[in-house]
Amino acid sequence: MSEHFNINNPSRTRVGLIGAGSIARGAHLPGFLANSDVQVVAVADPVEGRAAELANEASIELAFTDFREMLNREDIDAVSIATPPVAHAETTIAALESGKHVFCEKPMAMNSAEAIAMEQAALKANRILAIDFQTRFEWDTQEARRLVTTGVLGAPHFARASYLRRAGVPTWGTFTSKTANGGGALIDIGVHALDRALYVLGHPTPTSVWGATGQALGQRGEVTNRWGAWNTETYDVDDYAFAAIRFSDEMILLLECSWILRMENPSIQQLEISAADSGLALNPLRLFHDRNDRHSTETFEAPDHQRPSHELSIADFVKAVRHNTEPTVPAAHGVLITKIVDAIYKSMTERLEVQLPEG
Repeated sequence: MSEHFNINNPSRTRVGLIGAGSIARGAHLPGFLANSDVQVVAVADPVEGRAAELANEASIELAFTDFREMLNREDIDAVSIATPPVAHAETTIAALESGKHVFCEKPMAMNSAEAIAMEQAALKANRILAIDFQTRFEWDTQEARRLVTTGVLGAPHFARASYLRRAGVPTWGTFTSKTANGGGALIDIGVHALDRALYVLGHPTPTSVWGATGQALGQRGEVTNRWGAWNTETYDVDDYAFAAIRFSDEMILLLECSWILRMENPSIQQLEISAADSGLALNPLRLFHDRNDRHSTETFEAPDHQRPSHELSIADFVKAVRHNTEPTVPAAHGVLITKIVDAIYKSMTERLEVQLPEG
């Protein structure tokens, strides 16, 4: 690889990737390559040879094993963070301090203390920090948010958010290591269900959390799994998590998530909302009304052709960078998710309802 690259189009946002694993290959890189306003110019990964391999495959000019060498370049405008969660805070803060905008994979951080430090670094550097909660960009999520926040349903009082897998333990990367991932099903897929619910509801203010997690199946060796066997000896994270979240307006949100659970369906991703005038559910989007003393269901059909949600999430970040606007998933929303996750784990440990700090 040459030390310097030629800028084909100076008007394009020049992006470097930190992390060359499955998330970078399957989500971040395709999303950036699909954007005509972006030029992917560099990739960094600490595993010897992995960055160079991806750079060769994708015709990326520069490859590094030390991400800080990449951050030293002034000809990179923004970076995407596709590392395991344990490295999110370090790489994000370093990137922001070097003057780069940052697109960070979820979960934002290992805990809320790290997430707050990341948000503060973005504010201090006056740079954009967006978190990749891509489910916000799905058509039914966007439409549900519109229906709720414009008052079509009336005031919500109850919601249930679910992301459940029957046999879906990820067997690659660091997902089953608490040290590297911060947790299991809750911090991996539970945060998606939680973020979508908060987004659709218009981000009401949570005040307290009761939560519980379980590890009944993950350390057993006889459980079937769609992605094959995992190392049961090193598995030390939650199989599933459940929580009740109370809000300042007394609304209640129930959250449920699992990697592995004895249930009929292979996978369930759902959001249900009960409000004063109507109810709502996703997949597909449906509204529930009372009409002439009868229950009525109205179903909305999604468009036939939709862009991948990761692509839309990245496009939103690029737009924010180029036009200096707030992204759809700002750092503050990522921080809130980490605070709730921390509270769920604390509630499980202490067997009590945890009050959330204001602000």
